[in-house]
Amino acid sequence: MPGESKIHTSAESRRFHTWVLCALWALFLVRGAFYCQMLPLWEGWDEYAHFAWIQHWNNTGTLPTQTDSISREIDESMRLAPLPKELDWIGPPYLTHSQWWALPEAARAERIRKLDSLSPSLAALPSQRPQAFYEAQQPPLYYWSIAPVIGLAGDWNIADRVLLARIFSMLLASTAIPLTWLAARLLFPEPLALSCSALIAVAPGFAIDTSRVANDAAAIPLVALLFLLILRRSHWAMVGTALGACLLAKAYLLIMIPALVSHAILQGRTVWKNTARTLGIAIGVSGWWYARNLAMGYTLSGWLERASPAELAQAMVHVNWFSAAYVIAKSFTWFGAWSFLTLKSWMYVVTNLTALTGLGLSAYRQRRNPGVALVVLAWFSLALAYGVMVDHVVHHLDNVPGWYLWAISPLLATILASGLGRWLAALVALLAGLDIYGAMALLLPYYAGLAERNHAAANVFIAAMARLELPAAWGIAWIAATFAIPLLCLALLRRDRAR
Repeated sequence: MPGESKIHTSAESRRFHTWVLCALWALFLVRGAFYCQMLPLWEGWDEYAHFAWIQHWNNTGTLPTQTDSISREIDESMRLAPLPKELDWIGPPYLTHSQWWALPEAARAERIRKLDSLSPSLAALPSQRPQAFYEAQQPPLYYWSIAPVIGLAGDWNIADRVLLARIFSMLLASTAIPLTWLAARLLFPEPLALSCSALIAVAPGFAIDTSRVANDAAAIPLVALLFLLILRRSHWAMVGTALGACLLAKAYLLIMIPALVSHAILQGRTVWKNTARTLGIAIGVSGWWYARNLAMGYTLSGWLERASPAELAQAMVHVNWFSAAYVIAKSFTWFGAWSFLTLKSWMYVVTNLTALTGLGLSAYRQRRNPGVALVVLAWFSLALAYGVMVDHVVHHLDNVPGWYLWAISPLLATILASGLGRWLAALVALLAGLDIYGAMALLLPYYAGLAERNHAAANVFIAAMARLELPAAWGIAWIAATFAIPLLCLALLRRDRAR
């Protein structure tokens, strides 16, 4: 009968879309596992300081402060391993990748031997050299979740423990992929909702950001969960608890508070009571942490840099805002971890123009009643502008890292889908190309000492894999998984058109 046929088709379609989601999730896990192994020790942004937070908690059971010392184990490993370009200010005997590979082979082998034989007992001893513990002001939720895992591996070599922490972080962050799908399918047809998840699964910035030891791994899926609960109009207690968890994962997610208040105003309905209850729950969950930060003299958001209102007013006029926007966009799209490797300029231009078209079209279509994702993005943009002005005052730099935006990537995916529609698949394909080129031509050759920083050398990809002792099978699996994601998007579009 016609009704039975429609029910059968609907059930079949649901199974197919669930299968595609699982495939996208699995493909990202392959990509993430590759990045976890490929990125050298401490190459992830601020990775050593995040790992120091975990060690401090496991050693003392207390929250760290900026006056605490990192462990002697971390410091010794930094002295022996090649370090990212960002840490070249430390100086000898700490060496960046290019300096480390310039050593005689015997000297490198000796450093590797000493690194492999570092005693885990050094984790309980303070460093004898002054290394900054500048992530001590970070909220505790991520570190509490991973500390037991690292504690169980306490007798492992430090490189193996860092790899374990990276894999845990990547797995935790990957849950943003199904959560994004669940949220996006409330806004779009299934093929476009799945393309939102595909965008996150293929994005090189997401893989690099989440395949390291850092609290972004908890913040991103929590924001995705909060977004889902808001779209479902869930009970205010659930939304408030999710918001409180976000605030205990990443301090700059405080910007979600004015964003949600603004969204409530734009709704034009009597929602103030539930909004106040939501904020009350969130403050009850996380407020103690921010009160502690203020009592210890830290800023509310945890930023170490400060600027007076007068300095900020001057910076607003003198900042090169076009340059700042370009740096934010490219460091969000693709940035070679803490060595700050970058792609060719035209690659950023093509990709970012595509994304900007999506943002513009989405804003135009929602201009009368912007959704919560656009409101959050507007507030995040203001926060980034504030960061640019502070950096201008303190560091004389007209930029701030764009990878901070990955915290709201589930919302960004839906904004781009709203603007680009089916053409979102083109952005997925562009990001897949950037990922493969960036790792093959820039990351691996530089980390293996076979190319200068930011000098493309894709022809030495195989030699670099061998020199870094990465199994060839992982490289093949990563390339195949990356290619498969845009192909899945295209298959979805073709199937949808055929129907």
